[in-house]
Amino acid sequence: MLIYNQAYDIYHTMFRILQITEKTEENLEVDKLRILDFYLAFPTELLEIRSFQGFKKYEKYIKAESNNYERIIDRKRLFFKMENIQILAIKALISYGLFDANEFKNGIIKRTDLILSEKLSIRINQANEENPNLITLITGPLASMNLFGHLGLKVRTNLIEFKYDAI
Repeated sequence: MLIYNQAYDIYHTMFRILQITEKTEENLEVDKLRILDFYLAFPTELLEIRSFQGFKKYEKYIKAESNNYERIIDRKRLFFKMENIQILAIKALISYGLFDANEFKNGIIKRTDLILSEKLSIRINQANEENPNLITLITGPLASMNLFGHLGLKVRTNLIEFKYDAI
């Protein structure tokens, strides 16, 4: 039996990453982009985040996304298994000239001035319009949250080790 999971599909991952970066104006840390991508792939896992200001208004939309057939038993393990695909997707987008290679070496994802094809841009906008509340939550409050610190994204999500981070 063949089972498809978008988390392990490099092309789907590239598309999700473009959904996030096209909607965000700021540069993102690689780890932050990986976390945001995880929640775009598995939106119901957002309910496991330690709540933050402004999260309550999105909660009902996230609950509507729940899928009884997609239960995640170990979120950290799944996130860890997604890392290679996410990094390969980012490197592929760098090779297409969409992200800055030098900034990536510094752990930052910076969108270049290269314009997406019209078809791809339309498809990204359609995907973002299919669930505007989810993409707004991910590219708004979550993307603007600091990655480090005692109230940072790493601590709130508990997906990446934060204990030894220099603040």
